[in-house]
Amino acid sequence: MRRSGRAVAVVAVVALAAAPAIAVPLLASAALEEARLVVGPSADGTVSRVAQDGDTSAASTLTTCPALCEGNPQGERDAAVTFQINGLPRTAGVVEARLRLYSWQAFDAATTVHAGGQELDRAAGVTAGYNEWDVSRAVAGNGTYTFTVRQADYGSRIYWASAENKSPAIRPELVLSYKSDSAAPPSSPSPSAMPSPPVPAWRLAWADEFDGTALDAGAWVAKDNTSVDYDRACLTAAPDTVFVGGGMLTLRAQRRPATCGAEARGYTSAYLTTEGRKSFQYGRFEVRAKSPTGPEGSTGLWPAFWLRPDDGGHGEIDVVELPGGAQYHQAATQSIFYDYTPVKQDNRSPFPVGHAADGFHTYTTEWEPGVLRWYIDGVPVWQRDRTTTPWFDEVFTKPYHLRLNFQVGGWLGDPDAATRFPADFQVDYVRVWQR
Repeated sequence: MRRSGRAVAVVAVVALAAAPAIAVPLLASAALEEARLVVGPSADGTVSRVAQDGDTSAASTLTTCPALCEGNPQGERDAAVTFQINGLPRTAGVVEARLRLYSWQAFDAATTVHAGGQELDRAAGVTAGYNEWDVSRAVAGNGTYTFTVRQADYGSRIYWASAENKSPAIRPELVLSYKSDSAAPPSSPSPSAMPSPPVPAWRLAWADEFDGTALDAGAWVAKDNTSVDYDRACLTAAPDTVFVGGGMLTLRAQRRPATCGAEARGYTSAYLTTEGRKSFQYGRFEVRAKSPTGPEGSTGLWPAFWLRPDDGGHGEIDVVELPGGAQYHQAATQSIFYDYTPVKQDNRSPFPVGHAADGFHTYTTEWEPGVLRWYIDGVPVWQRDRTTTPWFDEVFTKPYHLRLNFQVGGWLGDPDAATRFPADFQVDYVRVWQR
C-alpha cells in the first residue's frame, strides 16, 4: 500500500477517461455498410523494472527497449496500452483491428505486439510518425483489450506518444474496420468480459454490512498503540477513531498529539486487518465507501482498501487508494506489488462520475487464476495478467487477507493548515464473492 519517501513507481500505468469512439462510414448500401471505429486508450504506461525510471504515471511518452538496454541486462521496457471498445454494433461482421503508436523518429528496430500471451504481429523497423500492427486476432467484439509492444533489438530506448501527450493528434489509437450487415451474427464479447466456456457465477462468500454497533472481532483486528514508518499518525483502536453505527464503519483521522510506543506523532488514525481471521485465495472484493479526499481541505489524507498475503511474503493487491488534495483527488489508484524495493505496477483512474468525496462509490477487484480486474462504480478501469506482469503467478497464487486503513501524510505529502480534521473514511460494506 504505502511505503516511505524512497518508494517510486517502478511500473506505472495511467488511466484516463475513456476517449470517445468515432464511427466513420466508408461505404453504405441498403444492406451493407463498411465502417471504421477509432478508439482512444482507457489506460497506458511503460512496464519497467528499472527503479531509476521513477513514477511514470503522468508521462507524456511510452518507452520500449530490449532486454539488454543501454548496457543494462535488466533494462527491458515495454509499452502497454488498454482500450475499452463499446461502439461495435451487434451486426458487425469480421473486424479488422490495427494498433497505432506514434514515434518522432525512425529506427532500425524490430518490434512485436502481444495480447493474451500471444504474439499478434511484428514490424521490421520503426518509422517516423504512426506505426501500425495488426491485432485483429485478439479482438472478438466489444470489451477491454490490453496490447503490449516490445522492442526486439536496437539496444537503446525508443519513445512513443502516450495518451497523456498534449497533442491529441499523436496519441495511441485502435482503428477498427468492419462491415455491418443485418444478416451477420452479433459481435461476441471479449474473453475478459465473458469467458468461454461460461464459468460459474460469483456467489457471496463473506460480507460485513456494519449493521451493528461494534466492530466484528471475529473478522477484524484494529491495530492499537502502534505505528508504521510510512504514516504520520499513531494507530489506535480508541472508540472515537474506529466505530460502527448507522449502518456503516467509520475510520476517523484527527490532528492531535499522541504517543504510540516510543513514537510521538501529531495525528491519530485507524488500521484494520482480517489477518488470522478471514483470508481468501481468489474472489471478487468490493468496498462501498465515502472518502473525505475532495478537492479542498484533504491534502495528506489517504484511505485505502487492500490485500496482503497470509505468509507475509511477496505480493500486494490494492483494490483502491484515495489520496487527497487538489493534485490527487480526481482519480483513484489501483496497484499491485511484487516487493517493496519497490517492484510494482499501478494505475490512476478518474471516476466515471464525480470524485471520492461527493458520495459513496464502489471499488472492486476480481482476482482469478491468471488475471486481476479493477472496477469503479461497476466500470472496468484496469487489468493485469500474465502477459503484463512476469511475476504474476509467483505472488498471486496463495491466500490473502483484507486491510482497511486511513493513512495520514507520507511520501505524497503531509497535511497542511487547510486540511480539515476530524476526517472520516466511511465504509458502507465490504463484500467478498467467490466462484
